[in-house]
Amino acid sequence: MFVAIILLILLAGIFLGFQTKDFTFSFSGEIIHWILILFVLLIGIDLGLMESKMERIRQSWKFGSVIAIGTVFGSMFAGLLIHFSMNIPLILAISVAAGMGWYSLTGPFLAKTFGAFAGALGFTSNFLREVFTFILYPKLRDKTAGISIGGATTMDTTLPLIARLSGSENALIAFIHGFFISILIPVLLTLLSASA
Repeated sequence: MFVAIILLILLAGIFLGFQTKDFTFSFSGEIIHWILILFVLLIGIDLGLMESKMERIRQSWKFGSVIAIGTVFGSMFAGLLIHFSMNIPLILAISVAAGMGWYSLTGPFLAKTFGAFAGALGFTSNFLREVFTFILYPKLRDKTAGISIGGATTMDTTLPLIARLSGSENALIAFIHGFFISILIPVLLTLLSASA
């Protein structure tokens, strides 16, 4: 019933938008801004009221951040190994590894910075990281540590897989891990490209 109400409100908004094309809702952006602030406040209040959940969130935050640090170091080490074993320039190899699964950002970024070959390499290797997560994660014994193979994808595309196979607690850890990794990737790529 709730979904039907939301859809009706959305359709009413679209209809209203078509009917008032000439009238600009200059205040709508401001209203949305304050509604979002209120929404975040209400979520915070809700979390504050659930004391038993707060310890779980704190633990998940801790595990997610520790796994993210391990993911960054492991990925950089893999880039170093690729440099030595395949004779790919060091900065390029580490930059490809620094994509940590975010192929839609890494490929174009590396193409712009290092050229078309680097972009293709960055896109393909990071796309394959996501594919291998779908293949390998179900086979892993330690589902919590295994979150690291997904890199940035643990916040979105591989999150349902992790939740289904290892429960909601690991899903929260995976989301936090993916969140940290997604923040770090643009920073790492920018720093690496500046040193090229």
